[in-house]
Amino acid sequence: MARPYTARVRTLQIQHDHTNLLGAFRVPFHEAGEVDVWRTFADPAPESLAPYDAVVLMGGVAMPDEDDRYPWIPEEVRLLREGLERELPMLGVCFGGQILARAAGAAVGPSPSEQGWFDIGLLPEGEQDPLLGPLGAGYHAFEWHHYGFEMPPGSVPLARNAAANQAYRVGPAAWGLQFHIEVDRPTVEWWMSVGEWNLDEHDVDKKHMRAETERRADANADAAAALARRFVAIAREHRSA
Repeated sequence: MARPYTARVRTLQIQHDHTNLLGAFRVPFHEAGEVDVWRTFADPAPESLAPYDAVVLMGGVAMPDEDDRYPWIPEEVRLLREGLERELPMLGVCFGGQILARAAGAAVGPSPSEQGWFDIGLLPEGEQDPLLGPLGAGYHAFEWHHYGFEMPPGSVPLARNAAANQAYRVGPAAWGLQFHIEVDRPTVEWWMSVGEWNLDEHDVDKKHMRAETERRADANADAAAALARRFVAIAREHRSA
């Protein structure tokens, strides 16, 4: 018997620097179809999101209101507003979640720092959410941020802990996350190496961070891959509709 046809999903990956890559998202997105990469720091902005079925926005060292330092930020906001208007499936992680929140009309700015593994504080709405719900209450994810977002107007708050808003859904298919669900063990080790100065600046216990990474990273990578597959399925359904 022939296998049923599965529609391919064309994704735009928005990469904001050299260190924030797809991580554990990589295999699910590439298995689903073509992945184009817009490196904001090196490439011209796409004219439109019209060719794409989904957008995934990664983290970055920029802050989402630093238009004067990073001229690509207003271009990205323009594209994300187009995506929101079209109800295009979009998934933003850390900086990606912050700039998506800005595009959706929310305030962004400095927040208490989180560096390490923290309970994301999944809310009842989050437990019912098709993307985040399977993570389950008490989920600890990797965080590395000094900025945060307010909830966009009309959005559904999905997760919040004592430090910051952690997740929202705006419209039917756009999610912003403060936490780095995409990390695997090599990613954390790489970030700890290149960002050691930042950890020291904030008095982070690196030994504890490594121990928590040893305990949590592999399961987190599995959860991230499963989340990416759920997102791809949502994008495929949106395309079919």
